[in-house]
Amino acid sequence: MIIRWSVLLLALLCGVLAEDVRTWEDDVEKVWTKDQISSSEEDDSDKFWKETKSSEEDDKDGNKHKPWLEIEDGQIFHGLINENDMSMVELHPKLKASDKDSGDAGKICQFRITQQDVPFDAYVLNPNTGEGYIRARKELNCEDKKEYTFTIQAYDCGIPEKGIQQKKSHKATVRIQVNDVNEHGPEFTASGYEATVMEGKNYDNILKVEAEDRDCSPGFSQICSYEIVTPNVPFQISEDGIISNTEPLQYVDGHNYILTVTAYDCGQRRADLDVLVTITVKEQCHPGWKDFQKRIEYEPFSGTKALLPKVYLETCGEEVSDITTTFTLETSHIGKGCDRDTYSSSSLLKLCGASQGSIDLLPAPGLGSEWTQNLPTDEGHEGDQVFSFDGRQTGVEIPEGVVPKNLTNQFTIATWMKHRETFGGDKETILCKSDKKELNRHHYSLYVHNCKLMFLLRHDGGDLETFRPAEFHWKIPQVCDKEWHHYAITVDFPEVNLYVDGIPYSPFLVTDDWPLHPSKFDTRLTLGACWQGGDQELSQYFRGELAGLLIHPGKTETRRVISCLHNCNESLEFHSFDETGPGSETKRTKREEKRDSLSPVHFNPDQTQLFLRGEFTPKNPDNEAYTLDKYTKVLQKVAYQNGRQFPTPGMRALKIHTEVNCFDDETCIEVPDVDAYVMVLHPEEPTINLSGTDHLARRVTELDQGVTPFRDLRIVSTIVRDVEEEEEEELQEEGSAMAGGATEVTPISHNLDACQITVDPPLESGKEELTVPKEDLARLRLEKSTATNGLVIKGVDTIANYEDILRKVIYRNSKAGDYFDRVLKLKCSEMNGRYESNEYAVELKVLHTLNVANPESHVKVAAVAQNVAQFVHAKHGVGESVVQPHQVPQVVASSQSANVVTSLVIVICVGFLIFMIVLGVYRIRAANRRNMDSEWDQAGEPRMEWDSSDLTITVNPMDVEYEGAESDSSDDDDDSAHDDSDSSDDDDEPPREVLGYGQELEWDSTAMVA
Repeated sequence: MIIRWSVLLLALLCGVLAEDVRTWEDDVEKVWTKDQISSSEEDDSDKFWKETKSSEEDDKDGNKHKPWLEIEDGQIFHGLINENDMSMVELHPKLKASDKDSGDAGKICQFRITQQDVPFDAYVLNPNTGEGYIRARKELNCEDKKEYTFTIQAYDCGIPEKGIQQKKSHKATVRIQVNDVNEHGPEFTASGYEATVMEGKNYDNILKVEAEDRDCSPGFSQICSYEIVTPNVPFQISEDGIISNTEPLQYVDGHNYILTVTAYDCGQRRADLDVLVTITVKEQCHPGWKDFQKRIEYEPFSGTKALLPKVYLETCGEEVSDITTTFTLETSHIGKGCDRDTYSSSSLLKLCGASQGSIDLLPAPGLGSEWTQNLPTDEGHEGDQVFSFDGRQTGVEIPEGVVPKNLTNQFTIATWMKHRETFGGDKETILCKSDKKELNRHHYSLYVHNCKLMFLLRHDGGDLETFRPAEFHWKIPQVCDKEWHHYAITVDFPEVNLYVDGIPYSPFLVTDDWPLHPSKFDTRLTLGACWQGGDQELSQYFRGELAGLLIHPGKTETRRVISCLHNCNESLEFHSFDETGPGSETKRTKREEKRDSLSPVHFNPDQTQLFLRGEFTPKNPDNEAYTLDKYTKVLQKVAYQNGRQFPTPGMRALKIHTEVNCFDDETCIEVPDVDAYVMVLHPEEPTINLSGTDHLARRVTELDQGVTPFRDLRIVSTIVRDVEEEEEEELQEEGSAMAGGATEVTPISHNLDACQITVDPPLESGKEELTVPKEDLARLRLEKSTATNGLVIKGVDTIANYEDILRKVIYRNSKAGDYFDRVLKLKCSEMNGRYESNEYAVELKVLHTLNVANPESHVKVAAVAQNVAQFVHAKHGVGESVVQPHQVPQVVASSQSANVVTSLVIVICVGFLIFMIVLGVYRIRAANRRNMDSEWDQAGEPRMEWDSSDLTITVNPMDVEYEGAESDSSDDDDDSAHDDSDSSDDDDEPPREVLGYGQELEWDSTAMVA
């Protein structure tokens, strides 16, 4: 019994202790969470004691346990609710509480949110299971607040009326996120956008449109794309709203564009209001040279012509720090690289002041230069005469005697050459002297091999045991660049120099060799190939074009002469800088000289390229340094000039390339190239007119001594030019006869380079010849070539000098008695045949003597008379004539106009003249025979005897009287005829021998015997 009560007492004691411990834990929890529990009207201390007391009472009433929320330690309730939605919040984990008590005390009757400003309410879904839920008290807006955090407690179903007090659980954290709904569309930040662009440019960023979305979530509040609604426009828009153009805009295509742009958020909701974007296209400021002409006309012989007299550089507002401008004049298609004089090489040497003695190996085909007539040529009328070599079979032999066999240790070889593309590594010979047969030895040779120019010089004889320089090599790019270049080799053995376009080059390799052994064989000089004497054929053919190949034995030309041969007559020119740059003739300060040095001008050797550079400083009113405006003024002084009197017409391309640097490299401009051209107009072609006496009659004795057929030659050159309107008005005011006309003939002065005299029929060797005074040829440095059909005088000189020397040309005929007439034709030319004169012909009549005793001479006299009639009629037409029957008749025609009736009278008179001559001869002979015996018997002493068989009468048909009235002459009016003749001589000009005036019948005293 005692044991039972002891156990009961012990259990009671343990229960009391356990209840005290539990009560103490609750009190501690209340102390720590008193600030989080909803306030009540009682203060905390009273509540503590009351709850302590009620817990003691509850223990008595049966509500022993507190409810607890079924959630792990540290875990919180997560909730999600759509905005504008008042439905139940979905929590994780679910809201649930439990209580170990039984009965109502074990049920959950309430979930209470401890904060008062939370728009949520907590509800019990099932008291028995302790499930609950949370519902929004009002419609929530994510844009106002995206998330709510609060604490919640569960209460059991303690019934205060029955004395059972409620107990609450510990607090748990609830975090509810308001789920965004895409209720807002994007809205643009501006009501409209505007931008201006320059035409012709591509822009990566013209402007940027921007939209915003008031939704709270990233998925709905972010703008994911933009779209240009306007169709078919040259623009595009990026996801970031940057508008760019898809092609360069042109002002002429449209001055502005109006685009409709919309935006989409990441929920693909489109903006409620689209926005308008206006893009204005501004006419572009094109940087570059302005105010210039692409076609620049050049009037021949007009001096210099400014290429860009009004040009200026448009920089579009950019400040340029430095600029380099390059002018390039394209002349490679004109002649041999530019417009040069088309005279022969020897003539050019004369113009350049070289000494005499040069030999042109490629002269124009013609009299005395027949070896070039089969070579392909461009005829040289518009430009230089060029000979083409095909590299396979084109080669020519220079005739013997043209070039001396011994060139000596000093000589010059010069030529123009354009070498074409080669195939293989064979030699290509330009000029070669080699053995004529048996051997293949080359005495000297100029050739191309593997784009190297080589010159071989093997001396003959001398010290055969001494090595000497023999082969000279030059490796220069000009040989194979397919352009025209002038090459000159001067030899002053053992020194050999090469000049290319006037610039000297030293050989990179010189090879020595033995001298050639003396040989009994002759040599052969060839051009365009080399003669192989052992093989008896040409080989090593040259492929390209050659012109002006000359050799000057015994003389090395100076560099000045060689440069003169290469000089172009057309070029770019530049005058003084005056106040804008270098070259001013005025005295300048050191500051000005330093400023001028900023704009140097450089030319290439041909002056077909000009380089002009300028450096500038930033714009500063106080800065006197070189400026772009001054540089432009310098540029305006660049000019074109062509020194030829008759330049080659046609187009010369002109390219202007400009490079600029700016102070701001990012926005620096690019200046486009300028493509223009100089159009050289056709020169007014000269008309070269040769005139003078075109009919001459000379006695046989005179022709034997020599006559000057062109004694009164006149050479006149004129041009026909259009009369300007102003000049025509002046002529009309002056009452000139030219008024109303469109052209004017003006005499001009220029050179001639050749005159050719042709004899028809050809000269008979050994009997006839044409000569020119050698001293005059030497004085004028002209060349003469003769052949059976005439004579050629070559070399550039003035018209006056050619006129003078042609007047001195002498025609001789040692057998003139065998001829009745000769025709000498003269023709002159300028610029290698580009301009030719008319053909001037002189008909020379041979005056024969009459042998009275020889009947055959009667026929000859009749033929002479007939020729005289034809001569007179051909020369003067029909005119008056005076016939003296007692003399040998002389007939001359007047210069008056003829008609048919007068011509018939002349023919009848001439026929009567012939009859009277024959009759007179017959009567003289008959009378002589009848009276010879009687006269001899009557004479007291022997008388002079006439040998009638040898009596001859000289007939000079040109020796006539020139009067206006008819002469009533008869056989017996000797004195009257002489008086008339004397009177005619007194009234007219003195008789000229060239026309045969004033000469009477002459007796051939050599045929008279005593």
